[in-house]
Amino acid sequence: MLLLNRGRGAALCMTCALSCGPVCTFAAAPHGGHAASAVEGASSTSAQVILSANALAPNFTGDDPAQVRDALAGHPAPGQSASITNRVRAFLSRPFHKAQKGASAASGASQPREQTERTFTFVIPVSYGVRYLSRKKVLSVNVSLAAPENPDAILLKQTVKGQSGRKLVVAPEAKEKGFVQTFDVIQLKPQSGIKTTVSGRIVLPSFDHAHGNGDFAIVLICSLAPPYLTDDIEHSAPTDEEPTDITRRTSTLNGRVDAAWLIDRKEGTIITKRLHLVK
Repeated sequence: MLLLNRGRGAALCMTCALSCGPVCTFAAAPHGGHAASAVEGASSTSAQVILSANALAPNFTGDDPAQVRDALAGHPAPGQSASITNRVRAFLSRPFHKAQKGASAASGASQPREQTERTFTFVIPVSYGVRYLSRKKVLSVNVSLAAPENPDAILLKQTVKGQSGRKLVVAPEAKEKGFVQTFDVIQLKPQSGIKTTVSGRIVLPSFDHAHGNGDFAIVLICSLAPPYLTDDIEHSAPTDEEPTDITRRTSTLNGRVDAAWLIDRKEGTIITKRLHLVK
């Protein structure tokens, strides 16, 4: 049995499957028609095109949560994608209307422009909770995306700068000797409530596991909604238990998850679109 364990790196562990048959690593699906149907990038592509895509561009990255956050905050970083900034400015300049469901949705009506501009695609690497039972031809996904400090939110991105002083210095010396850290956390608070685990069980009889490379990710297609963004900055002075001067910025995007997919990032293959969020 080959299992994928979630983390920022890929961790594989091998065991034996006696009753369910072998579990195999995943592979890219055949690339027929890939060039015609691949989506080159989320930033300049409408939500409707993304949702109807049969494949994504190789090494697909989606929208950068930091760029979306900075554009919402009104402080675009140098070199930030102009398309993201323009989209954010466009939808903030219009009143918010909830997506219409029912007859219009069933008839395949296109999304209103303002709703499309509020839609972003976030790619989250995963390396556990995904497996394929080759004897049963079943793909199962059970991946927690919860933020470590806030289990009610989905962690989109976290960066840490600076060195920890733990076990290296005492509290009074931490800042003087340069043990200063900054944590930048960007998370998504789903409108659906405390649903931060991606789950699914799909029969894939023609799934080819011979060429899998393990570079998998969850794609979340999200529609942002008021209040769009909340920012919280906390500072912790060095203590004897944690002799590090720490500043933590937690940025929370608010909205609805419209779809969750499992993809092979390197190949651009959409393995399944039939995933959903659960508690």
